[in-house]
Amino acid sequence: MIVNVASKLVSKLAGIEIEENKERDNFIKKSLGLASAGIPIGREHEPAGYIRWKAETSDGSFQGSVAEPDEDTSLAWHEYLWTNRVSVDECDWEQVRWRFYSNGLVCFESRMSNTSGRLDNGDVQGHRIELREKSGLLLGVWIAGFFVRKDLPMRGFATSYVDEHQPLKLHFADLGATQTGAWVCL
Repeated sequence: MIVNVASKLVSKLAGIEIEENKERDNFIKKSLGLASAGIPIGREHEPAGYIRWKAETSDGSFQGSVAEPDEDTSLAWHEYLWTNRVSVDECDWEQVRWRFYSNGLVCFESRMSNTSGRLDNGDVQGHRIELREKSGLLLGVWIAGFFVRKDLPMRGFATSYVDEHQPLKLHFADLGATQTGAWVCL
């Protein structure tokens, strides 16, 4: 929301060219700790004050392993999918995918679009997962988000993050088959 207000203020300045608008918009996002493409994936240390969100259990999960390069070992992974189309106001998602690796790598991929009819340039959209083991023990909460400009067609957004989160590594073999995730529109 702060990014939207700041973007509106920047775009209303008279006589500023398009390139200057982009430069100032990026400056505001960097000042607020946002990357130019969005909020990088990361583990939450405290809940964020979400304005609009919707939570559901994953509707698909897969697991497997890949051979590590230059080594004789394999790397195990668990993947969780949300394949239903979801809309929260002007924010739309077609699919969300989280993949967790036994070495601490966390990957996120989502297809998102924004149909905003308001004056704002778009919204920060993303997804939040509460990763639990089979017994229900909460291992951690991860979130990923991107600034999705209005009137963009459905497109893919992806990011990855190497997390040295010991509970994830220790309990990796005990991850549950389904996980709770929330679509977030700020």
